[in-house]
Amino acid sequence: MRQFFGLCAVIAMLFGAQAAEAQQVRQMLNGFRAEQGLGPLAPSTRLERAAEVHALDMARKGFFDHRGSDGSTVMDRVRQAGYGACAIAENIAQGQTSVSEVLGAWLQSDGHRANMLHPQVVDYGLVRASGDIWVLVLGRDGC
Repeated sequence: MRQFFGLCAVIAMLFGAQAAEAQQVRQMLNGFRAEQGLGPLAPSTRLERAAEVHALDMARKGFFDHRGSDGSTVMDRVRQAGYGACAIAENIAQGQTSVSEVLGAWLQSDGHRANMLHPQVVDYGLVRASGDIWVLVLGRDGC
């Protein structure tokens, strides 16, 4: 019985850490967009799934590119996740050890910054894989 309660405490701590990180991502992304006069982004499980597929692919196969090991593009991956994108953007990064570090790095890059400020996107999914590989997918579904 003690082991069960111990396991529940560990699960609760992990969930709390993930929830806090998710909230930090939302606040940072939406705060930055608000400063630029743009509307907020909402988390999307389908975009997160597409980001996860790509992040895990890069981590497992040891490469770093917007094109997947199977030749897939970000549009291919979001459609496979059931997201009917009419606007899509993808940021990738490697080596940053925190949400604030990776978002800060993207803000210093004109192309990545433009993706986060894309006026047509309304949803996002952010994933971190082993090796500190980050994938952020931003989109608008079904326009």
